[in-house]
Amino acid sequence: MTAMKAAIYVRVSTTRQAESDLSIPDQVSQCRSYCDRQGWQVVDVFTEPGASALDEDRPAFQEMIFKATRFDHPFDHVVVHSLSRFSRDALHSELYVRQLRKAGVELVSITQDIGQDGSGEFIRKVLNIFDEHQSRENAKHVHRAMLENARQGFWNGARPPFGYDTVVKEMRGAKEKKVLVVNEDEARTVRLIFNLAAGERGRPLGVKAIATHLNERGISRRGVRFSTGGVHDLLTSTTYIGQHHFNRNDSRNRSARPPSQWIDLQVPAIIDEQTFNAVQGLLQSRNPKRVAPRVVNGPTLLAGIARCGYCGAALIQNTGKGGTYRYYCCSRKLKEGPLSCQGIRMRMERLDDIVIGEILEHVLNPARLTVLLEAYLKSATERADRNKHEIDRLRQKHRDTQAALTRLLSLVESGLMEAEDPALKERLLGLKLQRDELAVEIKDLQQRLSSSEPEITAEKIERFAMLLRDKLANGTPEFRQAYARMVMREVSVRDDEIRISGSKAILAKATSQGLGKTDCAPLIRR
Repeated sequence: MTAMKAAIYVRVSTTRQAESDLSIPDQVSQCRSYCDRQGWQVVDVFTEPGASALDEDRPAFQEMIFKATRFDHPFDHVVVHSLSRFSRDALHSELYVRQLRKAGVELVSITQDIGQDGSGEFIRKVLNIFDEHQSRENAKHVHRAMLENARQGFWNGARPPFGYDTVVKEMRGAKEKKVLVVNEDEARTVRLIFNLAAGERGRPLGVKAIATHLNERGISRRGVRFSTGGVHDLLTSTTYIGQHHFNRNDSRNRSARPPSQWIDLQVPAIIDEQTFNAVQGLLQSRNPKRVAPRVVNGPTLLAGIARCGYCGAALIQNTGKGGTYRYYCCSRKLKEGPLSCQGIRMRMERLDDIVIGEILEHVLNPARLTVLLEAYLKSATERADRNKHEIDRLRQKHRDTQAALTRLLSLVESGLMEAEDPALKERLLGLKLQRDELAVEIKDLQQRLSSSEPEITAEKIERFAMLLRDKLANGTPEFRQAYARMVMREVSVRDDEIRISGSKAILAKATSQGLGKTDCAPLIRR
């Protein structure tokens, strides 16, 4: 008889508990002893140091759920010291217990023998409610103590801001009372950033120029390269003039609290108030929300389809000369500086004119469009065999794309990738767009297979080409953008070449239906 298999899940709530290395080894030891008594084989141990049980986004926890629900059924039980180690949120606990049971895995608490019958279910749910209530009560009392600690001028244990360290000022029983002190090595970088922003070394620099300056010289923020957002956060923090505010945000959902709930904490200043105020004025003078616009704002023609030909990042709008001119710029280069990508910077009107000019000459010329769509001009009989093979190919590609999407989402659910990772978001968006375009092509081929008459004629091609040329040249900005996407799927831009790609199937469908019946609304939203 094959022995039952078990996975152990252990957790402590705070980093301090995890660093003491007492609770986790004790939980593991007791859980292993329990499994030995049951004759179960321990095949995995999932350790969660310093994670709240009210939060379901715990990497080790999500990895355990992912493995437990796999098709290969790696273990039969999830063993915890107590139900509170699994979760302190009654709703989340119930949902995950049901998910485990659906996969044939039972949750077992070694200190709460409640059984698996109806009574045991009732007791487990009651215990979950008590655990959640106790956790929220504890959090309320801890937060109240932290507020009082801040009112007395002490630091509450979080990682200190860049430019500061913490030292113990006094002991109250066994508790250390800490305050912030200046870290001179980091403070030099903080002063350099403010000096660059204030123009004390020449022309005042913006946040991108400052990030580039620091990254080019190998100056980092505790091992992390500076970005425009990081520099802006540092330049706008009142902590550096000695005014730190505790309790500005809810630690659970990151939502901002009203200033009336902030606690002012006096800390050593690194920057004088005059320099700080001068920098805030310069930042506000560059804020597009406060500076009167000098250009006519409208939809960016190539937004969402223009990409950097060197790194693949999106090209986004940027302004120069106080907003007089608009440019397409590599988003990665804008954020991290030229060391990340050599990128491109091109006047928006120039790139728009080049791309539209090429489309008008090489795509929407009736003779050229006829060549591009010649396959759709053949008889229905000739198209049928080819389209059947093409549908099979597209369906396989659609399945592969959907599988790639599923794999990426599984990595997020298992905690192996961060959901907010920009590279992940870009990859997911690309796969979703590819999947949707494949679905359109498959549907279009299926419709043509069911028809015995040619859907596209030479007359339709000429009429469509002339009408779309007029729309691109004279249409409103919103519809110029939508009609451009009918022709283009991606525009890759380098200094020496511009590559324009698109879908013949979508173009053929628009040609056969005519612009009057083409739904441009989804294109505008996308």
